[in-house]
Amino acid sequence: MKQRKSLLPKPFPVTVYILAVMTVVLIIVNTTYYVTTRKALISVQEQNMRAITDQIRSSIKLSQSGEAFVEDLIGENLRMAAQAAQSKIGTDMNNITNKQLAEVSKQVGVDRITLLAPSGNNIVPVRSSDPSELAVKEEWRADWLKAVQELLAGKIPTVEIGQKLPDYWGAPMISKVDNANSAGEKWGYYYDGSTNYVINVYTNDKSVRQYQENTGVEAIIREILNGERSRQTLGIAIFNPPIFLDQANQFNSRGVIWYSDNETLYNDYSYKSATDKTNIKQVNKSGNTISITDEFDNVPVLKTFIPVELTYPAIITVVSDLTEVQQTLNEQLIRLTLTISACSVAIIALVLGLITILNRRTEAAAQSVQNVYLENIDALFNSIKEQRHDFNNHVNTIQLLVKMKKYDDLSTYTAELVGESIAMNQIININLPALSALIQAKTTQAYDRRIKFEYDISNLKSVQFGTVKSTELVKIVSNLIDNAFDAVSETDRPEKMVKVTGRVRGEQLTFTVGNNGNPIPEKLKQQIFEAGFSTKPLNRKNSGLGLAIVQKILAKHRGIIRVESDEEWTEFSVRLPL
Repeated sequence: MKQRKSLLPKPFPVTVYILAVMTVVLIIVNTTYYVTTRKALISVQEQNMRAITDQIRSSIKLSQSGEAFVEDLIGENLRMAAQAAQSKIGTDMNNITNKQLAEVSKQVGVDRITLLAPSGNNIVPVRSSDPSELAVKEEWRADWLKAVQELLAGKIPTVEIGQKLPDYWGAPMISKVDNANSAGEKWGYYYDGSTNYVINVYTNDKSVRQYQENTGVEAIIREILNGERSRQTLGIAIFNPPIFLDQANQFNSRGVIWYSDNETLYNDYSYKSATDKTNIKQVNKSGNTISITDEFDNVPVLKTFIPVELTYPAIITVVSDLTEVQQTLNEQLIRLTLTISACSVAIIALVLGLITILNRRTEAAAQSVQNVYLENIDALFNSIKEQRHDFNNHVNTIQLLVKMKKYDDLSTYTAELVGESIAMNQIININLPALSALIQAKTTQAYDRRIKFEYDISNLKSVQFGTVKSTELVKIVSNLIDNAFDAVSETDRPEKMVKVTGRVRGEQLTFTVGNNGNPIPEKLKQQIFEAGFSTKPLNRKNSGLGLAIVQKILAKHRGIIRVESDEEWTEFSVRLPL
């Protein structure tokens, strides 16, 4: 006798199948976990880099404020030196010699004095305490030339840069920060209208450079690096894009002004990469932060390029060590693999047991499904019977009206039946329960007051309202409809009509409520929105507050209301931003 084949799958193939599936799942989960966790850890590292950048930016601004204070003091000293020099040399440059200027420059404590005079559209040196300067033909910076020309014209210089004092303009300090022994170069220009020259005083002052070294940005970066070792910060560089990208002319054409010819500002550029220029160019163009992973001396690092807004275009690059991040990832990946493997074994045993139980319950489940199906069929038949009962009532009524030959009543009855169905569908399609209830209530009121009430409200499905705003919308529409009902009730027109429309147009919700009642006089179009004002006698039902309430709600949500009125039609339109 032949044995019946078992419907249950053989244990060994099922085990192999589950193991294969679990292996694939393990690989997918581990890969996904590794990628997402690595991204999250690097994101945390980027946040730390941004925090460091914010600290540097704030420190730079504070440092620049101090530097500006020192520079202003130097400028004031240069102005007093120029006044003292002018009192010693006289007002006519033709009577002044270079040797005389050399002696005066020592007396007033400046490095050089040069007398300038206009020559066509240019200003040129004519006398100098250093005669070699007269042979050097240098092009003026456009903003410097403009400032000195305005000074000659007796005007206050209008350029955005430099120090402006009475009869004086001081050029910004220029410093070569790559040379520890260099000093800040400062030029001052003085003209009080009593001379036929502009006196230019120059000093090579070390005070600003000493300030930068002791309390400036370089010292701040050193302190940050020393304090950030526990966060694996390896280096900080502040790039000078006009020089680093070889785009000085392009920056100059956009009106960007800088006074450094170094690739980096204030600091050393140690962690170099071949892609640095590309990344800095992209950050400089987009204004967005960029982070890349790289490797230096077999150490994985994260380089974050962050644009900063200073008095010059700059990009801060922070380099951090990713060794600890990589170790954390590896440890968590091992733990995850062991956990998933243990769970997989338990799941295999559980699945094999469930297969046996499920096969035994298949027949019972099928019977249960059949019972549920029969119950649903019974419910469907009951629903059809209910609809048939109503339908039979309507058919009997129509048949009786035909038999009685009351065709006018029949036409009215069928029109009401169809209209009721259409109206209910339109109300359902509003998709806003509070507004649907309002329209249904106003439809009943219009019928009682013999007003033809039409509404066309659609495209509200995507609009999301909170409880308060939905309630306020009902107040707006309800007040406008009530006013429209009152307006048409006062007219002698045989057909009294009120129409409501609602639409979503772009980012605005628009409602209009129109009526064919008496027009609103032009002089009252603003007054009707005042609290307590009404064109009708004030009483308990008519308080004159309806439109005032509407305008108050609209003002709260930055909405607007407009009214247009003529002999044939009056319409209020409301717009609410979403």
